[in-house]
Amino acid sequence: MIDIHAHILPGIDDGAPDMDSALEMAAMAVESGVSTLAVTPHCMDFASRRNFWDQQLEMEIANFRHRLKKENIPLEILPGMEIFGTHKTPAYIRQGKMIGINHSQYPLIEFEFYNYASQSTEILQQVVDLGLRPVIAHPERYQYVQQDPAILNMWAEMGCLLQVNKGSLLGSFGRTEQALAFEMVGRGFAFAVASDAHSPVMRTTWMKDVQRLLKEEFSPATAKKLLETNPAKIINNETIRWEEPHWFR
Repeated sequence: MIDIHAHILPGIDDGAPDMDSALEMAAMAVESGVSTLAVTPHCMDFASRRNFWDQQLEMEIANFRHRLKKENIPLEILPGMEIFGTHKTPAYIRQGKMIGINHSQYPLIEFEFYNYASQSTEILQQVVDLGLRPVIAHPERYQYVQQDPAILNMWAEMGCLLQVNKGSLLGSFGRTEQALAFEMVGRGFAFAVASDAHSPVMRTTWMKDVQRLLKEEFSPATAKKLLETNPAKIINNETIRWEEPHWFR
């Protein structure tokens, strides 16, 4: 499996607090069947410069790779970030301060859970206008999407890709989030399922449980598509053809 969203890089954000925790999360990911993982520390334009893409962040990733090799943990680590979408986001992407997953045309972008859809849509359109395909992080958790799932129709038509959290499907965030996550998968809106892991104890990198759920509740083909095939297209920067979902009405 390929996990495109995890806060595993030690000491960077609210994810792994130190190297020991990060290594534990990495070993857990491998044990559950994950071979490749994109580190996606929070990137916020109102935070310190450490949260932007720079040489320091590159060094942190290189150091983490070195420790994984030293500990014989066979997990491929790829660069990335979870970008908090604001009106400044398109400019920062142009400047190279914010990057796509594995430096691809697919930036992972999240928004406030209680924002207005119009603001998020405007920011997404500006990113699309740069020739990029935003991957929207966990839209099933946004209150305004829960209230009006038809917003996903608009985002899909724009060419955005939607990433669902494993915790949403497993019911970790509540019934509303779980119901919408199931609908997104069933209707073909979900492009990838990722861990959005933050620790080795809660919101972990363990992916076998959601793989089993997808196989049993949907199909083995769905599990493979959302956990392997589609994430591979993102990290390899492949051109992704838009597949029309079953629209929300």
